[in-house]
Amino acid sequence: MNFRTMVFGLCFAGCGLQWYFVLAQEVPAKPASPPPNNGPSTESSPRDLRDGELAISGRYARFERMLSQMADVLGQQDPERADLLRRAIGKGREDQVKENIEKTIELLSKGELGTATEKQQDVVSSLESLLKLLQSEDRRSSVERERERLNELLKDVRGVLAEQKSARAATQNSEAPSNAAPGQQRALSETEKLLESMKEHDDQEAKPDEQGDASETQGSENKEGKSKEGDASKDAKDPKQSKESSEGKSEKSSEDPESPESKEGKSTDGKSEQGKSEQGKGKKSEKQGTPSERKDKSEKKSGQKSGQQKSEQKEARQTPGREQLENAEEQMEKALENLKEQEREKALENEDAAIEELHEAAARLEETLKQLREEEKEMLLASLEARLQRMLVAETQIREGTITLAATPQKDWLDQYYGRCRELAQQQSELTLQCSQTVSLLREDGTSVAILLAVEDVEADMGSVSGWLQESKVGELTQSVQSDIIESLKQLIETTQKEMQEMKEQQQQQQQQQSSEQKQGLVELMAEIRMLRNLQLQVNRRTKQVDGLLQKAATDDLPALQKQLHELSLRQHRLTQSARELAKQAK
Repeated sequence: MNFRTMVFGLCFAGCGLQWYFVLAQEVPAKPASPPPNNGPSTESSPRDLRDGELAISGRYARFERMLSQMADVLGQQDPERADLLRRAIGKGREDQVKENIEKTIELLSKGELGTATEKQQDVVSSLESLLKLLQSEDRRSSVERERERLNELLKDVRGVLAEQKSARAATQNSEAPSNAAPGQQRALSETEKLLESMKEHDDQEAKPDEQGDASETQGSENKEGKSKEGDASKDAKDPKQSKESSEGKSEKSSEDPESPESKEGKSTDGKSEQGKSEQGKGKKSEKQGTPSERKDKSEKKSGQKSGQQKSEQKEARQTPGREQLENAEEQMEKALENLKEQEREKALENEDAAIEELHEAAARLEETLKQLREEEKEMLLASLEARLQRMLVAETQIREGTITLAATPQKDWLDQYYGRCRELAQQQSELTLQCSQTVSLLREDGTSVAILLAVEDVEADMGSVSGWLQESKVGELTQSVQSDIIESLKQLIETTQKEMQEMKEQQQQQQQQQSSEQKQGLVELMAEIRMLRNLQLQVNRRTKQVDGLLQKAATDDLPALQKQLHELSLRQHRLTQSARELAKQAK
């Protein structure tokens, strides 16, 4: 299958998830009341909803197959994206999306709409999580770009703040206040440039939303126009019948002696009663209104609510600190005018206010940067855990194959044994490459010491095992190093899982803490120290093992054992350097 075709197919299948959200809203919470006799029902029947649910079930099955096919194609070309697709498949199966959809179909077939609604809400929640996972790759790159932009803005705000403080000092110390005006003008010009760049970015971000609002408004107007045309055509459909109906009502009122019109001429009391009755009806009508008026009022209220929500969303998308910068700009302009008019005290007050606003703008930027960093950190940890889990499964399988081969003495090996050993060596080589990519990922992040060190050791051990398997060495040393690799991977997975859990708890407890400028590491200091301790214990255990093997080693095994001693010495040196770096961080 062509890769481009698969990409388009995946996008098309993904539309099924979006359509599900629309369909799920059609199921009423309670059984619908029977329609009136004067017209057909506009409600969807359980059978129609069941058919729609069956269509969604088919869409989801195709979507899942497409994910699996693309993961297989991208396995060698783009392992990172293939891993994301496999995680999405696993997430869907873990949440039992397919099973819940089938359960919903069964409930709709039985007419249990209320229970079906609850089941659909669970499916919608699971699909939203699935979409969020599939979009995480793009989200991570966008978070990185936004973080770089905000870092640049923060530097510029601090530069403006320094310029404003300098202008304030000149205002305080100059003999004539007007002498400080050039410095204040420079600070004002820098602020205007900074605000211009913020506004340009915010306007570009708002364009897609404005286009969406315009299309939504146009659709609403078209719908309203069609509704009016439908009412007009309904009235004009049978004018003769309408005329006869009105004439019939007129004749009936004139012939009926009990009608209000006949009572009007007979009794003033009747007229009075009629007036009271009509007045009461009028008040009631004004209070309740016609169905169309009540609908218009409801739509108006919902429109106001929607407009308010859009306004809040627009403010949330605005670059943090922009409002404070605008306030600072206003204070700077006032200060500049006061300086030109030789009013020192007023200028100082305005300059102090501008400095306070600039401090607040910097604080808003720092807080947003902290939130972005936490989000990026969470995505990195999730990606790291998935990589480690995959490597653990693959390494366990390689070790089991090695033990199976070692059960047969090498002197009794046939060609198939050597072929199997070469296969294991190739698998170990590919796994080493994946571990190397993980090392690059951690180096690029640059915030972890112990985890990076541990993964580098795992990479070196995998390389050694790959070489030994290529030489058909499946003895005690090979199996021992494989056991160390598996143990290290388990410890790394446990560390990342614990850190992710701590992050979630911290976000729940401390959502509005003040921002910190320092870049937080992937693990806490104590976790780093525990990881170094585990690595040191591993070096000690390996050293004792190699020493024991040296006592009874054959001549052919001596080079491999000596190479292991050399690598152990290098690891010990790196552990010492890492311990010194952690000691500096602790201080």
